[in-house]
Amino acid sequence: MPTIEPLTLTLAELAKRWHMSPQQVLESPRALPMYFYFDGLVFDFNDKWHRANGDASVLQTLEQHKTRLSTLEIDLQRQTMHKRGLLKLTQWEEALSDEELQEQQAEADRLTEEIPQLTEQLKQRREERQRRVRNGLLRAAPRTVADIAKRGETRFPQFAYMPHPSEGEQAIVAGAVVALEDGFPLKEFLGEADLVASMADVRLAEDSAS
Repeated sequence: MPTIEPLTLTLAELAKRWHMSPQQVLESPRALPMYFYFDGLVFDFNDKWHRANGDASVLQTLEQHKTRLSTLEIDLQRQTMHKRGLLKLTQWEEALSDEELQEQQAEADRLTEEIPQLTEQLKQRREERQRRVRNGLLRAAPRTVADIAKRGETRFPQFAYMPHPSEGEQAIVAGAVVALEDGFPLKEFLGEADLVASMADVRLAEDSAS
């Protein structure tokens, strides 16, 4: 019965296969792309909107809109009551003309319309973020590999490379730099034991060296 070849080799397995230490494999002139497993959210580096804090400006605008609308509604109510003789304005308030009241009402109407739009925009962002889940391998960046070769481990990376196109509507192309968020389980470090190489890359390197 033919032996089924694995799709990947751990760094330790590759080092044993090549009669080298893990550090020598990582620093070798024929160093292979190294991968690590990640279960979490992955975003194209340029996708600022969906990445962490990408909604900061919209959130700020929404809060400003709500605060301003609340102020306008109180002012309009008091000014209307004053015009009807039902309320006396304080010494810090100035009676507005009909034109000024219309301008404030127009602003209040605009904010009333924009607040639900911004709220819906943020809701859609939250839902779209949860569709950026990846449960599989990512290619370690050269700096990540270099740090592991030097120290045996490194802080768990915030960035990596997409090894092959992701599926779905928001596909990320192969080779794109991706930002990593909300990994599970949460890991502080990435080490030699976490790295694997593609068997296809191993075979290609061995064939080219023979």
